[in-house]
Amino acid sequence: MYQRIRKPIVISTAILFHLLLIFHLFFSPVIIIAASYNSIINASFFAFVLIFLLSLFFGRAYCSWFCPGCGIQEILSLFIKKKSKNSKALYIKYFIFTIWIGTIITGYILNGINKVDLSYGMSDITFERKIILTIGALILVVPLTAIFGKFASCKYICWAVPFMVIGTKIRDYFHLKGLRLESDNLKCNNCKVCTTKCPMNIDVMENVKNGQMANSECILCGNCIEHCKQNVIRFSMIK
Repeated sequence: MYQRIRKPIVISTAILFHLLLIFHLFFSPVIIIAASYNSIINASFFAFVLIFLLSLFFGRAYCSWFCPGCGIQEILSLFIKKKSKNSKALYIKYFIFTIWIGTIITGYILNGINKVDLSYGMSDITFERKIILTIGALILVVPLTAIFGKFASCKYICWAVPFMVIGTKIRDYFHLKGLRLESDNLKCNNCKVCTTKCPMNIDVMENVKNGQMANSECILCGNCIEHCKQNVIRFSMIK
């Protein structure tokens, strides 16, 4: 049930965002840097703040349900079956995030904030440049997926993921109510289907056995819930 709803939404988001160039308006890591050094609050500033705030209640659900990058990954997963590994490469995105967010903060500290311009950096883009931006985004995602496996770009280089991981950690620290996975390990028959179906290559069955479902790489896609015949796992809004 979840996948019949989720996949059309996230794939449609990817297609529409690229066709309309909204992807670059809201998620360009370059435009927001330029805006910070020109004393401007642009659209992506609000987009990243919203992603962080949503993570306080919904963890990384945005990744699998609405992220245009995930939509591209879902399309690629029709052709690429290999799963990307959960290795030390997972920390690359935090390194990228630290440098990137530090650069943005430095820009605003040095130059201040003079105005809000939601279309900053996008209003003068020609059709040819729109094509180049879309191709550039695909070049960033497709080779990584082809070489390292499904969802590799989400795992290793996505600059938006740390916003959600930090938000989720804050939520858990303060015991706020939010969307989580719950499990009943007494029902588990060790079939490992949940682990096999996890697109992020998380050992879900091991988490069930340990009674600890929290994982910073979990995108709450619902695959493990949907494919478990024993109804071991479920979504829950709990503290």
